[in-house]
Amino acid sequence: MAQHVEVTRANWSDPTQRKHFINLCLQEANNGFRSGGTLKPSCWPRIIKELEKLVGKRFNQKQLKNAWDYMKKQYLTWSRLVTVMGHGYNFVTRTFDLPTERWEEYLRKYPEAKQFRYKPLANAEELEALFGGVLAIDPKNGSSEGTDNTSSTHSTSMPCEIPISLEEDDNLQRKLRREQTADDEARVPNKKQKRNLDQIETKVNTITYAWENLEGPSVQECMKILRQLLTFENPLYFIAANAFCKRKEYRELWMDMESDQERIGWIWSLRK
Repeated sequence: MAQHVEVTRANWSDPTQRKHFINLCLQEANNGFRSGGTLKPSCWPRIIKELEKLVGKRFNQKQLKNAWDYMKKQYLTWSRLVTVMGHGYNFVTRTFDLPTERWEEYLRKYPEAKQFRYKPLANAEELEALFGGVLAIDPKNGSSEGTDNTSSTHSTSMPCEIPISLEEDDNLQRKLRREQTADDEARVPNKKQKRNLDQIETKVNTITYAWENLEGPSVQECMKILRQLLTFENPLYFIAANAFCKRKEYRELWMDMESDQERIGWIWSLRK
């Protein structure tokens, strides 16, 4: 007869419990145990064991998967809010200083963002590293920041320089929904998809080599910075790469920018 193990009721609003769970997930992800938009099945028993050591509570695999989905939804809601609201972000309180009518307009369209009207997203940097593939975010060393091998150096927990209107956000919302669906299905790229990605990367490298000796900053120099910001799976990656190949002025402007946020904002402006 199997031994009964008492399972604790989960409370992911508890700061200590939440932080330990996120850090354990980051550790598994950084060790190569991602599978599509989630972690490989072999990860969960290890997380259960380590989490019990850290907080003295026992959880089951279903609870941990529910926590993953819950925090991922929180992150996507926060990420969209930061992208759309732009300049209203308060870097001290990490909330948004916006007129009431602006909030009401946004919440009519995205009521799930109500949770962030008066308080920030808890563990935003760590969740950025864990779920930031949507807009490709930063790998930062240390347990307080987290690391993601599939991310770049831009953090959507800070607003980009160019805010997007709610009308312009329609396309972003559809994109997030498609990516959310793909992640929920936890699809691993098949051989054909991997071959296509390899071919795309080869084409980008070819373009880079052909233009690297042009007057002004080379495409290679610009691409080196871009690869630190975004992965080639991100559509913004090719918008920027294409711009580098078209005009010397674009490359000069890119090299002259002082922050990652400024560069991401500039790429967004090229989408129009």
